[in-house]
Amino acid sequence: MRPFIPSLQSLLAFESAARHLSFTRAAQELSVTQTAISHQIKALEDRLEIKLFTRKRNTLALTPAATEYLRSVSEAISMLAIASDNTRKKVVNTVLVIACLPAYAVHCLIPRLPDFQRRHPDITVHLSTSANFDEFDNNTHDVSIRYGSGRWSGMRADLLHGETFFPVCSPQLLESLGSEGSEAERLARFVRIRTYFYSLYQDDWPAWLDAAGHSHVRFAGESVFQLQLTSQAAAVEGMGLAIGRTPLIDRDLARGTLVAPFGTRVASSSSYFLASTAAKSKLRRVELFREWALANLSLPKADGASA
Repeated sequence: MRPFIPSLQSLLAFESAARHLSFTRAAQELSVTQTAISHQIKALEDRLEIKLFTRKRNTLALTPAATEYLRSVSEAISMLAIASDNTRKKVVNTVLVIACLPAYAVHCLIPRLPDFQRRHPDITVHLSTSANFDEFDNNTHDVSIRYGSGRWSGMRADLLHGETFFPVCSPQLLESLGSEGSEAERLARFVRIRTYFYSLYQDDWPAWLDAAGHSHVRFAGESVFQLQLTSQAAAVEGMGLAIGRTPLIDRDLARGTLVAPFGTRVASSSSYFLASTAAKSKLRRVELFREWALANLSLPKADGASA
């Protein structure tokens, strides 16, 4: 069966108009008329049988369906542009597409990726990050670093890390609040940093407080951040006490930008896995990345950070 793919001209028109929220600016960028942009968008909407744009008081806005569609279209156009540029320059290489959670990408994967590139200069890495767990099921990538049970239908999953979680803060904040009093009294001096993530019912604070015997502690205040990545950054900057999760905080603990002022550590029921479909797991580029990842992401590092 022939794949259902709209014309490249209509996709380019949509991507530009969606990015600028303006048919006029899209026309200028693509060196066509505004009427041509309108025709391409209308043709795409007819082909998809959905509405992509709405107008309110001369303001252009994306529909919810268009917002989701834009992410995939932008990534596809970017990959086409890179592949075409490499072909034009007669650059022969292999592309490895990796999907990863943002916090893991920033704190664990990216710091070590240069080593993979040095070992395999013929492989070009495309790293896609998303905090939406459902996006890992679309399998448009070659391999992913996923968080969960490791039991995903039709997938090969290799364990990278277990996980524990516990409170962390900056050493400067800890020093400013002092060490006098009981553990509960010291906890109560902190502003608590909480993590909001739409796929979770609650963050890790209730489980840790129960395990430590401090479920009734009243904190000095509370701040809420979306995603572990931003909560951890807020803790590093001294905004309060956050729940840190290994391996995401290992580098900060090793460097001393974060400290763990309380002893209780709770083992998580979820872990980090290297995952790919059964078919893609046999690709040479995936095999090379798996071999490297299991050797370099899942073992303690010389800098003292455990992975």
